[in-house]
Amino acid sequence: MAKMDEKTWDDKSIEITKTAMDQRIKTGTSYRGWQHTVKLLFQNGIPFKELKVAEVGCGTGTFSLTFGLLGASVTLIDFNQNVLDRTKKIYDLYDCRARFIRANCLEPASSEISGDFDLVISGGLAEHFTGEDRERCILYPRLLLKEGGIAFIGVPNMYSPFYQWIRFFRKLTGTWGIELEVPFSNTELKRLAAKAGFKNFYVIGNAPLPRDLLVYSCGFVSALIDTLPDTFQKRLKMWKSGIKIPERLVSSAQEDIKSFCANKVESIRQNAHKMPGDFWADRFSAGLILFAFN
Repeated sequence: MAKMDEKTWDDKSIEITKTAMDQRIKTGTSYRGWQHTVKLLFQNGIPFKELKVAEVGCGTGTFSLTFGLLGASVTLIDFNQNVLDRTKKIYDLYDCRARFIRANCLEPASSEISGDFDLVISGGLAEHFTGEDRERCILYPRLLLKEGGIAFIGVPNMYSPFYQWIRFFRKLTGTWGIELEVPFSNTELKRLAAKAGFKNFYVIGNAPLPRDLLVYSCGFVSALIDTLPDTFQKRLKMWKSGIKIPERLVSSAQEDIKSFCANKVESIRQNAHKMPGDFWADRFSAGLILFAFN
């Protein structure tokens, strides 16, 4: 198991500027997992202004923020108070209200949050545990859901060639830097969902394989840079920060992010019937998403 130690889960390198967060939102909403979540919310018939969302192991809370910008009530849950404090600053950038609760996902959910949510999100959390703690990470979202609620649990895929290649290269070069990360298979996710008591569940891949190839190719370049001496890394970062973005591109990048999210949601509403499955992504995408229903 991964020890529940605040230092282990405290990434002080997270960038919290609004520009960086706008880009995170635009990237996040382009993935199959987010789009499928919106489709399910439409099927459940819950208006966004009545939606109650919780994110467990929240990090920057980006996924929930997309719904908070559309009027949803957001609760962010993390073991690390420093993470919660930084995430509050992010939400303040958008004038987006949220509850911030310090809690341990390996312990029973408190009465304050049990059975209270329509949607519970957990991404990048369960893979950092093994054994019974791994099972608790899948159970915890169910304890927070209302009857008929939806759980979104995102994890790395053990059968993804892209994920495994980057993992192998970083471990080989000593740049992995993660104490414990055990990816999941589709089968294990379903087994743990059944054990947690979810009524229905299925797994999809988070991205088409061509997109994974592009993203992990960029990741491989980053991994190569991390093998260079610190002086070269600093020079590369200085060079990157000195790049001037053309003014004509800056203006379009400053699109109001609330309008952006609303437009994405409306596009999904109009085209939900055209959202096809992807056989290869569902098996070999770097990220797997368990959708489970209480």
